[in-house]
Amino acid sequence: MSLIDTRSVTPKTMGEFIRRQIRAALHAKGVSTTAEIAQVTGVSFPTISKTLDDMNDQGEVILTGLGASSGGRRPKEYQINPAYRTGLIVRLERECTTYTLLNYVGEVIVQEVKPSVMTQGPEQLTEQLTPYVEQNPNLSTITFGIAGAVNEGRAVYIPSFHGFNNFEFKAYYEERFAIRVEAVNDVNASIFGYYDRLGYDKSFSLVYIYLGPIGIGAAILMNGEVVRGSTFFAGEIATLPLYDRKKFIEIMNETTPIQSEEDKFVQLDAIGRVVATFTSIINPHRLIFAGKEIPEFALEAIRQSSAKYVVEDNIPELVVSNWERDYGNGLRQMTINSMLGIGVE
Repeated sequence: MSLIDTRSVTPKTMGEFIRRQIRAALHAKGVSTTAEIAQVTGVSFPTISKTLDDMNDQGEVILTGLGASSGGRRPKEYQINPAYRTGLIVRLERECTTYTLLNYVGEVIVQEVKPSVMTQGPEQLTEQLTPYVEQNPNLSTITFGIAGAVNEGRAVYIPSFHGFNNFEFKAYYEERFAIRVEAVNDVNASIFGYYDRLGYDKSFSLVYIYLGPIGIGAAILMNGEVVRGSTFFAGEIATLPLYDRKKFIEIMNETTPIQSEEDKFVQLDAIGRVVATFTSIINPHRLIFAGKEIPEFALEAIRQSSAKYVVEDNIPELVVSNWERDYGNGLRQMTINSMLGIGVE
């Protein structure tokens, strides 16, 4: 069975498509023989063998030894060459900018924290970014993690950081550096990181809600794909009109600083309404909260609050996850996929 989508493959691009299949197979298993790769990809043994020889000559894969024999000549075993390519993750945040350089198999080479550029703008970001590109000639991709809505690499909704509003991250930096660039919403990256830990079960539908100091947002994953919407605004739950004249973000901001019992009740009711909304529209298997500590008793309170608006049996499983782990893992997996040429998700 093919590891990646074959619908866009033409005879002209078949060679690169086969290389992508081989990369994906080697990344998934670590070390494989020609026969194993042919079996998992569905590509013929002679074609895989010839392509592996070419990739070995170019340094993209390396021969690691000989596998076990079933009676004949022992088969050659290959793996991806970690030094062949690098990828750079750039996390743009209010307090700082974090740069993480990965090798071709996703291992961290270096991680550095620089001053935030969010209140300044693209010029300062470019000044920070350029040395990483110049010092790593095998850099093949940059992945930006952004706290805002992103449409095809353009920041279309990035509250409080007007210098980056409508900035074309992908187009600008691909033209400037001639390498592949991806820009991804932070919560979308987080749900992808969480989904990766589930083992890519496409039958599972998920909603990931971030409630924390950098804002409020959600991500939706169905049939193995992140749902972005027609204008890439899906998940911007801060704007949900939950009450007569107030949005979800306004309710949360008004009650967070005080946290009296009444404030807690209002917050739980607001979150319960959001859960009921997702339950009614998407009916996901699981809804994940992250970004601030939510104890188990609060999850039950949220469930009960939501049950005032929808039948409780329909409410998804409510769980809490680690935002930093999911976000970091999501950006890492997206960067690896981009280096391998198999897409960001």
